[in-house]
Amino acid sequence: MKLKINRRRFFEILGAALVPIAFSHRLKAKTSKIQEANPKIYYVALTGNDANPGSQEKPWATITKAAQTLKAGETVYIRGGNYSLYKPIVPKNSGSENQWITYAAYPQEEVIINAEKIYVGPPVGKPPFPHDEGAFQVEDKSYIRLKNLRLINSYNSGFRIKNSHHIELYNNTTQKTFAPGIFVYRSQDIKVMGNTVIKANTNEMRLYGDFKKEAPHEGISIASGQNFEVAYNHLFNCDKEAIDCKESSAQGIVHHNYVHNCPRQGIYIDAWGTVLEKIEVYENVIHDCETGIAISAEGGLLVDQIRIHHNLIYNNRGTGIFFSRWGKDNLRKNIFIYNNTVYHNGYGRGNCQEPYWLTGGLYLYTTNLENIVIQNNIFSENKYFQIGYSGNYKPEDFERKNLKIEYNLIHNSEPVTYPVYLKEWAKDYVFATQGKNALEADPLFVNARIGNLYLKSSSPAIKAGHPENSLPPKDIDQDLGALPANKAESFWWRQNFPPKFDNS
Repeated sequence: MKLKINRRRFFEILGAALVPIAFSHRLKAKTSKIQEANPKIYYVALTGNDANPGSQEKPWATITKAAQTLKAGETVYIRGGNYSLYKPIVPKNSGSENQWITYAAYPQEEVIINAEKIYVGPPVGKPPFPHDEGAFQVEDKSYIRLKNLRLINSYNSGFRIKNSHHIELYNNTTQKTFAPGIFVYRSQDIKVMGNTVIKANTNEMRLYGDFKKEAPHEGISIASGQNFEVAYNHLFNCDKEAIDCKESSAQGIVHHNYVHNCPRQGIYIDAWGTVLEKIEVYENVIHDCETGIAISAEGGLLVDQIRIHHNLIYNNRGTGIFFSRWGKDNLRKNIFIYNNTVYHNGYGRGNCQEPYWLTGGLYLYTTNLENIVIQNNIFSENKYFQIGYSGNYKPEDFERKNLKIEYNLIHNSEPVTYPVYLKEWAKDYVFATQGKNALEADPLFVNARIGNLYLKSSSPAIKAGHPENSLPPKDIDQDLGALPANKAESFWWRQNFPPKFDNS
């Protein structure tokens, strides 16, 4: 029997059947576009294989594989474990403004990158030398973010950012590096935040040369960096300076870093080459170093427009704030030092009483200065002087060079006869000055013995500052020192420090 088919009904049925198929194809196409728009995520694990697709179920084995693969907008999560490197990690690609590339530890897991098996050649010819490069080297790249990685045992630098821009390092750790833990070189728009640097610049990681010579650079080195932020980092037990903004760096801020137990400067500002300018150093805590903060022009033409304020600088073996004569001793001008607390510096190491570091609070060792303001600070119980200046100064120099020292609290309980002769490295007769409108009084800290340098409610430093808030951007406090009395006590550097930055 023939089956009669209503043609109209047939096409209605056929059309109804094709609708979900067509919709399915449109849905797949739409889903595919969504997947392309979303960032792609890869994984690395010790149990992985670089022949795998890099998925969570089938991860890669090496961070190098990720570095050779990741493109703009992509992220790699590295599972916990100890990863031995045989060559530096060098990202191949850059991200873009809205599609950063991210290298990160898997949440709640510790990633240790061990660089001790990387071959680093001897220093030959002119710098940069092999030891200046990094075990994790970001070079000629942009829009890359490194998060929560721990890098140890490097015969050169830990992380090096070179000739790059828009690079961010959050909550990484370096330990035992011959050169810096973090080295930023000729790069722009850089953030170095929440990192921990331990045992940088150690000769324990030296491969060549005289082990009596010092290792290169500093714990965190910013060399000719532009538009950078160095903040909330913890540096300790390094073998040289902790943080150094040097060469022709400009437009940088250095704040809320905790620096202690380093044998040189806690924070260093030092020009080489041309001009170093527009650096702001504020709300840092520095103790048990040699010098707290030093400002030099060792090889550069000029250091210009520097602001140093609201820092706690205490119990350092040498001077709290130091204007050096190192190197060529070139000009420093337009430097504003205000609302710092500088306490109990310059006593040397323990009972050794080394003349090299027996100094004081703030030391104008150089005379190559112009337009300097030292205002609204507390200088208390520093060894030989609260504010000292070299015997090379002439009586008219302070007015001629426009060196303004005014409205500072000066407190020293031990009488000193001036000039003091520093007979070792300085070979300098040091005189003391209080400047104008000084307040001679005990600042009445809450408990200086345990490092609580907040002011008691009865402190004479309250509302004793310069009556005119003349320093732009109007951020000078009427209370003297780094910790205004109207703010609640906060010891941010003692609890859960560094803070975690959740930057995606």
